[in-house]
Amino acid sequence: MITLGALCSFLNGGTPSRRVARYYQGDVPWITGADISGPRVDTARSFITEEAISHSATNRVPAGTVLLVTRTSVGKVALTPRELCFSQDITAITPDPNLLDTSYLVHFLRTKQPHLERLARGATIKGVTREAVANLAIPLPPLAEQERIAGILDAADALRARRREALNQFDALLQSTFLDMFGDPVTNPMRWRVGRLDNYFSKTRPGTCCGPFGSALKKREYVEDGIPVWGIDNVKPNQFVQERSLFITPTKFAQLRRYSVEPGDILISRAGTVGRMCVAVPTVEESIIGSNLIRLSLDQSAMLPVYFASLYTFCGERLPGLRASGDENAYSFLNTTRLKSLVVPLPPLDVQRRFAAIVESIREQRIRHRAHLAELDILFASLQSRAFRGDL
Repeated sequence: MITLGALCSFLNGGTPSRRVARYYQGDVPWITGADISGPRVDTARSFITEEAISHSATNRVPAGTVLLVTRTSVGKVALTPRELCFSQDITAITPDPNLLDTSYLVHFLRTKQPHLERLARGATIKGVTREAVANLAIPLPPLAEQERIAGILDAADALRARRREALNQFDALLQSTFLDMFGDPVTNPMRWRVGRLDNYFSKTRPGTCCGPFGSALKKREYVEDGIPVWGIDNVKPNQFVQERSLFITPTKFAQLRRYSVEPGDILISRAGTVGRMCVAVPTVEESIIGSNLIRLSLDQSAMLPVYFASLYTFCGERLPGLRASGDENAYSFLNTTRLKSLVVPLPPLDVQRRFAAIVESIREQRIRHRAHLAELDILFASLQSRAFRGDL
């Protein structure tokens, strides 16, 4: 076991002045911790000039450099695929090539993210010191053994990456299928009948319902287990996520029953990412919406929920009505009045049903892919653990 300080050199980053606009009009990638999300830095949101580099504390590093986030999102790590610069949130680490394999180092640092997060200190921006990183002790087998271990972990990680990419492709496939079947809703090339959304509300339940404002739940009213309360985290674009819900008692649910959710209801975020929606498919019999959601119930003899949710998931940025507009507030709201007045195309029900069958088929495939990804995650974690205790 040898400390990283004995094996590596370290380099800090910096931020060119934001007051000089021309600094950010160059072609040199400049990244922050927010640009690091995987084992490689694939994108940069900012590009700076040579002048910006010479007039700031940022540094340029070559391709193949290890970048470790040591402020804000502490512990994220990635390799640079090309020459680039970076902010003060990141520490560049260059191992001695005669002693330490770069890929082996990256995999080791990934196992240390929880440890580094625990070490992070700071009143507003949490970070870890270079000393804390340099004091990390790494198992140091011979280089050939390091390369063998890194190769095994690289291969396992590549399987996970391919599975995640396959999951991402499902959304693109659904969007393409939607446009093929229904056309662009803005131009309505198939000349579907259009009408106000409130014409298609459920005839047996309230068409729309906002979360419980009049009796907003207080923190002390939530319990460890009970009746789920769905919130923004449960609503992903066209995907209902049942995990991470809060809970209330059956007694409290009886008081808030008007906010209950049934399978087929559409849940729409009315704050934060305004207009994000999905069709609820809860596996529990009773649940309610939280204060940041709107529940929409449609007359399914006229409009299927999956059609409407897909319409605004795939085309909502180009359709008026749901997205916040007219002010610079980052936290805007959607109300039921705006929702009721939406004018939407209404394809024949048989076409909607064909699309719904495709969505269900893809949903089942997505479930299988997620299960396989979960298995790969478990396998990868096991390989990591074995690799750095000498059992791989």
